[in-house]
Amino acid sequence: MVVVSSCGTTTWYSIVDPWKIPPRQPQIHVSLSAGCPATLGGALDVSNTSAGLDKKLVPANPQAGLICRFGPAYVNGQMTVAAGALYRQRQLDARQAAHLASVIDSISTAAPQGITACPSGDGSASILIFTHKGAPDVNLWFSDSGCRTLDNGLIGAFEPGNPNFYLDFESLIDQLSPQRP
Repeated sequence: MVVVSSCGTTTWYSIVDPWKIPPRQPQIHVSLSAGCPATLGGALDVSNTSAGLDKKLVPANPQAGLICRFGPAYVNGQMTVAAGALYRQRQLDARQAAHLASVIDSISTAAPQGITACPSGDGSASILIFTHKGAPDVNLWFSDSGCRTLDNGLIGAFEPGNPNFYLDFESLIDQLSPQRP
């Protein structure tokens, strides 16, 4: 067992098995060729059919990627994008997608344990799509407010006490596709 402490939170991670998340319905699956949907349509998570996603968030070496960011979004305390509405999309070439997948692969998927205090979430989310030669597209759901999580519909990663998540992944995703409009 590993204990990580930072920012006033203490989180324990079991390093044996990935964090198996409870299924959330309804789910959505976005194909790279179709592009980002205009809304989440009430979806609360992604679905995937690729093999091996019960052990790893995303396979290595994607051919391309897409980031879809959904509201609500606020500017100066005023909602500028409705909940579930697409406000930004970013196409990734093979190099960018492979780099993002590599950073995601470095994030601990150990199950969080202990007590964690998180800021209030507004329900905003992002869907990350990766395409691999000869395989179905892989989607990841990034709950990007409150207690931030990243999951593929089967396993997940939890931000608090997970430096590769809050330092590396969040910095890169915000660089590639800034969170707010």
